[in-house]
Amino acid sequence: MSPEAPFENILTLPKVEGYALVSSDDGSIIKRGGVTPGNIDEIVAFIGSAAEIISESCGVKGTKCIKVIGVDSVVIIPYNKNYLGFVITEDKRHIETSIIDMLSKEEGKARLIVNKLLKTKASQLNILIDEFAKGSDKSMWQDYVSKGLVALSKGSKIKNCISLEDLKLNVSSAKGLTPEEINKFMKLLLDFIVKKAVSEFGSDEARKRVHTVIKKMGKNK
Repeated sequence: MSPEAPFENILTLPKVEGYALVSSDDGSIIKRGGVTPGNIDEIVAFIGSAAEIISESCGVKGTKCIKVIGVDSVVIIPYNKNYLGFVITEDKRHIETSIIDMLSKEEGKARLIVNKLLKTKASQLNILIDEFAKGSDKSMWQDYVSKGLVALSKGSKIKNCISLEDLKLNVSSAKGLTPEEINKFMKLLLDFIVKKAVSEFGSDEARKRVHTVIKKMGKNK
C-alpha cells in the first residue's frame, strides 16, 4: 500500500483507539497516534514478523491482516514493507475489514493530492524554464536541465516520474512518493536552474525574469 495515508482519520471508526507504524527491520516506531500501550512497538513488530514466518512456512503468501484479541487487542496490516498496527478497544465483527477499506480510501485521496502536487510543481518550473530560455540557447537549456534531472534524481523514487522533452517537464504517476520528497526534489531542481540563469544573464536579469514568472503564476491561479 502506498502512499502513506492519514492514519488519524481511521481513528474515527468505532472501537479503533490508536495506531502505530513500526519498522519491520528493527521494530522501532516510525509514526504513532491516538491511544496506544507503551510497548505497542514490541507487540506490532513481534506479531507482524511471527505471522510472516508462519505464513511463509505454510506456503501462504500475501497476508493482508492479522487480528489478535487479548489484553491489548490489535489489527496488524503489512504496510510499505513495515507493520501498521491499530489498537482496538474490543473485537467488533469484521472490524479488520472496515479498517482495510477505510485505509484504502484514505490512500486513494492521498495519491490524488501527491499527483496534483507533482504536476503543479512541474508546471511552475516549466514557466520558469520557458522564461529563462527566451532569447537564449534552447539546446543548451535542454542539455543543462536534462543533466540536472539525471543527477538530482539519481537513486530516488522520483527518477521514473519526471522527464524533459522539448524544454518541457513531463510527469507521470507519483506512485510511492510523499509530498516531502516532491517538494525537496523540486526545490533542488529550482535552485539548479536559477544558478544557471544567474551565470548566463547576471543576478539582476535573472531576478527580473523570476519576478516575471511569479506574476504569471499569480495570474494562473
